[in-house]
Amino acid sequence: MKNIYVIFSSTDLRIGRMIRFVTKNEYNHCSVCVDEDMSKFYSFSRLYRSNPLIAGFTVESPFRYTLSSRTRVKVISVPVSEKSYGAVIGVIEMMSRSPENYVYNFISAAVYLFGRRFDRSNAFTCAEFTNDLMKTAGISMPNRANIRQMETALSEYPTWEGRAVDGFAEETWGDDRYLDRIGKRRSAVQIALRFKKMLVGHA
Repeated sequence: MKNIYVIFSSTDLRIGRMIRFVTKNEYNHCSVCVDEDMSKFYSFSRLYRSNPLIAGFTVESPFRYTLSSRTRVKVISVPVSEKSYGAVIGVIEMMSRSPENYVYNFISAAVYLFGRRFDRSNAFTCAEFTNDLMKTAGISMPNRANIRQMETALSEYPTWEGRAVDGFAEETWGDDRYLDRIGKRRSAVQIALRFKKMLVGHA
């Protein structure tokens, strides 16, 4: 057996606080980890702290969550078979080879409060990515689940909950460029390309 870890987090950023206010849920973001050392997470999120509109498939460092002592996390350990674990690794490796082909699904994020999902190939929210990945692992999950529904679906598994600074050891940023700043021109080009990919439904 192998373990896959689902991390729910209350990010200490303006958009995260707004999402929690609207949903009345403690957590606004979710990621997946496949390594026991918890050195990197996989999700769909902003690539750079300074620009929430440049978002897509992201290999996140835990440092993202320890930047603020107010950030809380819920880490759920889900045991899966070797075959299911391999299937999840296969999806992650495929996306990791061409991360530029995957974009954040802003339209789904806007309509998910109404129980809807805006389906486009290669476009996901963090919840869509996590929920689909757990289904790939053979875990019974609701269709089009939001974060609260995923928490409920995974409530039977071992869970640790607390401040991120207390739960994640200091490691390295790795390839995570979260604190990088890019110029306005490059930002505009990135945003335009990503929204085009999301709207037309392919990379």
